[in-house]
Amino acid sequence: MLGQHALVSFVSGKYHTPVEEERVFMFLDIKASTTIAEKLGHTRYHAFLNDFFYDITPAIIESKGEIYQYVGDEVVVTWPKERGLRDANCINCYFRISAAIAKLAARYERKYGFVPTFKAGYHYGLVTAGLIGDIKRDIVFHGDTVNTASRIRSECSVVKRDLLLSGHLLDRLSISSYLTPESMGKIKLRGKEEEIELYTIKEAA
Repeated sequence: MLGQHALVSFVSGKYHTPVEEERVFMFLDIKASTTIAEKLGHTRYHAFLNDFFYDITPAIIESKGEIYQYVGDEVVVTWPKERGLRDANCINCYFRISAAIAKLAARYERKYGFVPTFKAGYHYGLVTAGLIGDIKRDIVFHGDTVNTASRIRSECSVVKRDLLLSGHLLDRLSISSYLTPESMGKIKLRGKEEEIELYTIKEAA
């Protein structure tokens, strides 16, 4: 119920006083979720989301990621700096998720009549982490890094790419030879004053 590493953080008091951390964030959501919900109805749509989140979890864990929160059809995954950047774990997470869903395509077709597709946005930077709330306490992350990652995810629909990341993150990654970055140019994200250079990454056949 608390999620990965949360109990240790609560007991140790790690976030009782807000701290600054460098982290990678991935916002990943299902494409055409409103249409899917209308087609399936509330109960089956809930089952569909539960299946999707359940099926992608091993890929997230294998990539050393932490599930921060679920928001509707969206999952937010975060990595502390060292774990996220090492071996490009954060980016490999997306491709592991893609492989996991592709492997289960027949089951999704049989159960729901389609295979889920998704898009993801990444950013890296400084955030403030700390406990918030009273009768329901939670560990939360605040800062421009989180907001920017969310905006980058939204930009996927605009530029018609399923994976986007900031140049700020790409500069710190050691990309494997089977992954090829492609610049999308400098883009002004919604609600942001300055342009940010975005990239997509393609996987070799």
